[in-house]
Amino acid sequence: MQSGIPTNSMANWQHRVHPLEVYRRLVSHFGVLYGPDAHQPWWPIISSNPQLEIVIGAVLVQQTRWETVEGAIERLYQAGLIDLHALAQATVADVAELIYPCAFYRQKAAGLIALARAIGERYGDVATMLRRPTAMLRRELLTLPRIGPETADVIMLYAGDHPLFVVDAYTRRIFARLAPDEIAWERASYHQVQHIIAAALPSDPQLLADFHAQLNELAVRYCLSRPRCDGPPARRVYSRQPGRNSFLDRHDGCPLRSMCAWYQGHRQLS
Repeated sequence: MQSGIPTNSMANWQHRVHPLEVYRRLVSHFGVLYGPDAHQPWWPIISSNPQLEIVIGAVLVQQTRWETVEGAIERLYQAGLIDLHALAQATVADVAELIYPCAFYRQKAAGLIALARAIGERYGDVATMLRRPTAMLRRELLTLPRIGPETADVIMLYAGDHPLFVVDAYTRRIFARLAPDEIAWERASYHQVQHIIAAALPSDPQLLADFHAQLNELAVRYCLSRPRCDGPPARRVYSRQPGRNSFLDRHDGCPLRSMCAWYQGHRQLS
């Protein structure tokens, strides 16, 4: 994927930091994290129903670390609940017990059951839902339980290959440090942040999915609340997959240091 990063849109970019250059540097550091070229998939799938599993994971990961979600999904799978009909018929108490200690696990349990029922009643199954046109599907997803703009875009991108750039707290933090004078990244609307970055990116769902994965990896390794710009990376276990964290032996620091306004400013002050 790295060799195929397009450059034609870079000449038209009007801002200081180009998202494609950010992406190129991240891929050079971490390797491809999502798609057929990834050494280990950034979003591991354990069931035979990947689209529903992604929907469930997108809800559970709200304000929760992925390693906690991974365990919850494993327990749901063992209980036979990565199944739309079974999940729709489950009790809140049973689902809540399985997804604990995810944040707001009781509310998420009720939301997942309501979501499964709504999908079944409206569409019949997840695959049919995801075949809806992008703009129409996004509007419809936002009416379903436990789904806001970020969760809707995650579901559409990773489960349905809709070409959408996902904005999360990590995205805002990273771009606020890279280019703090562009916009008020932390306070701007979801749509505003999405638009300014997506305008510079190709409409390629695989690249968009990998870029989101790369930004998340950067945020949990280097661009933490207290940055680790010069390394070494934080050794958080983001996924239990063997070989998933092979880049942790690198000690060359954050791959975005040379283009990061925050780093350059603090370096001059030190």
